[in-house]
Amino acid sequence: MWAHSTPNGLALQQQKGHRVNSTTPARYSQLRLEKRSQILVAAQTLFLANGYKRTNMESIRAAADVSKPTLYTHFTHKEALFGAVVQSTFNQLGIERFTNANQDTLPIQTQRELRIVLVTFITMTMQQMLTSNYVALLRIVIGEMPHFPKLLDIFRQNGPTMGLAIAMHFFGLAYQQGIIKVADTEVVARLFIGPIASYVLTDGLLQPDEPKLPDSARIEAHVDLFLKAVC
Repeated sequence: MWAHSTPNGLALQQQKGHRVNSTTPARYSQLRLEKRSQILVAAQTLFLANGYKRTNMESIRAAADVSKPTLYTHFTHKEALFGAVVQSTFNQLGIERFTNANQDTLPIQTQRELRIVLVTFITMTMQQMLTSNYVALLRIVIGEMPHFPKLLDIFRQNGPTMGLAIAMHFFGLAYQQGIIKVADTEVVARLFIGPIASYVLTDGLLQPDEPKLPDSARIEAHVDLFLKAVC
C-alpha cells in the first residue's frame, strides 16, 4: 500500500512508464521564462538576418529548439513575437534605471544631482542604441514599413512612445520639486530626447560602417545646454 511513496516504489513507477512530475511551481515558472528567452533570442537573430517578411514562425521554432505548442503558447503570431523583440531590445536601454513610471517621488534634490543622472542616462542609452543590432532593427522597421505598416506601430508603441512617457513622468516630478522651471513636460522630454535621436539617425541609421558613439565631452555639452534651457 505504501510502496509508491518509497524510493523503490518511485523506481517501479518509472520502470512501468509512469511520468513522475517533480517540477515545483517556482521551477515551472523559471522554465517558462527560459523558453520565452530562447524564443526571443532566436527571433531577434532571424529577424535581423533575414528581415521581417522572410522570417516565419516555423524557422523561429526550429532555431529556438522548442515545440510548436510551446512557441504558440508564448506568442500567438509573428506580429506579437516581433513586438516582444522590439520591447526586449528597448528594455536593454536601461530606461527603468532612469525612472520607474509608478514612482510618485524623485530621489533627486538639486540641479547638480539631476545633471549626473542625465549624463549617465544618455551615456548608457547611446551605448545600447548605437549598436549594430538596434540600428538593424530600425532599418527593418523602416525598410518593410510599406509592406507591413503595422510594424511601425508595433515599434512606436513598444519603444519611442514608452520612452517619451517615462521621460515626461520623470521631468514632471523634477518640475514639482522645483528643479526645472518649465511646466510643459512633453516639450521638456522632447528637448531632452532630441539629441539622442539625432545621433541614432546620423551616426547610426545613416552610417554605412559601424555606428559611432559620441564622446563624453559632447554628451556633457548637450546636458548642460538642456539644463540651461529648462532650469
